[in-house]
Amino acid sequence: MILSRRVLLAGLALSGTKAPAFAQSAPESQMIPVELIENTLNLPSIVRIGHKHGDVIMVEYFDYNCPWCKRSAQGLPDLLKAEPDLSYVLVNFAVLSPQSVAATRAALAYLQLYGPERYLPLHLALFDMRGTVDGERALAEAERLGGDRQRMTETANSDQTTGWMKDAFSTGNDLGLVATPSFLIGTEAYIGGMSLEQKREAIARARG
Repeated sequence: MILSRRVLLAGLALSGTKAPAFAQSAPESQMIPVELIENTLNLPSIVRIGHKHGDVIMVEYFDYNCPWCKRSAQGLPDLLKAEPDLSYVLVNFAVLSPQSVAATRAALAYLQLYGPERYLPLHLALFDMRGTVDGERALAEAERLGGDRQRMTETANSDQTTGWMKDAFSTGNDLGLVATPSFLIGTEAYIGGMSLEQKREAIARARG
């Protein structure tokens, strides 16, 4: 379960492994064109959680083997509880390793077969794992949550899954996202880790 070598190497160039994690101050925000936000929200692979029609939309581009994404996921339930009017959008952005690519294929297969309503438990479970999350471990966890392994394996290796991953990578590249996690909050991008408090401050700014 891998992408082509050229796509994978391009993704690795955006790994952002040197990005600071949860500095005392939040990453500097960058204004982004509305059409690029719309491109993200039109990706077929996104998962929308939280308020269906929130007053602020927050998007997270993440990788299942990013340690700072793990911390972000651990704080996600608290963020959704504290911000009931927030619409939160997850974007699988596998850029760190071949293992990340394989894990994302498994996760997207689960999404395609079982829908976004069942995705959040898998998302949190994968980030709760210790060590590297690869395709086999992701499939096993998805199976534990009720997924059919054979159908998920077939879907993970499908052209549609490959297309979804390429589209997400291309959109993230257009946005200039050079680290995971990266966030779009309102019309601003924040590249790098953010604490729960920093996220809430950025959401408040987006509300004006």
